[in-house]
Amino acid sequence: MLRTGFSALASLLALAACASDPDLPAFTPQPPKTAWIVAADGRPIGQAQFLEAPRGVMIRLEFQAGALPPGWHGLHLHNVGNCSDFAEGFRASGDHLGHGERVQHGLMNPAGPDAGDLPNLFSAPAGPFAAEFYSDAITLTSADGRANLLDGDGTALVIHASADDQTSQPIGGAGARIACAAVTNLP
Repeated sequence: MLRTGFSALASLLALAACASDPDLPAFTPQPPKTAWIVAADGRPIGQAQFLEAPRGVMIRLEFQAGALPPGWHGLHLHNVGNCSDFAEGFRASGDHLGHGERVQHGLMNPAGPDAGDLPNLFSAPAGPFAAEFYSDAITLTSADGRANLLDGDGTALVIHASADDQTSQPIGGAGARIACAAVTNLP
């Protein structure tokens, strides 16, 4: 019994020591930021949720059936949270977030990735579908050198017509912008 008590106490002290590690940043979870994903004809086709994690942002996408053409699609963060010009191909969303500032486009590019690079998205041929991505290059809350999605003009999540090859410039051959979600501090 005494031996079990010492083992339990030692385990508890070890856990307490890990929990109070001064090198770990304080983290307080915030409610997720949610944005409608709109198609090139302006209709909503899904939702995007952005949730701050201790060292990055988790992005969860949920789509209704038939939201996108089946297959792979490039997915990027753009530097302006504006998807209002859907008829013009979401050009108001600007360029890739962080593109050309310090690095080049592409998750597989030796000189990349830029802060707007994300993995490709696969659209199912039938039924609703969802995807989840994580990026440690972005933030919703801090100014620690990562790209802040909620800066003065927000950010847009842009979905392209084709897959991103993750190396070529400027967008990996991903083609036209076919859907967009504006991430801003607006309600």
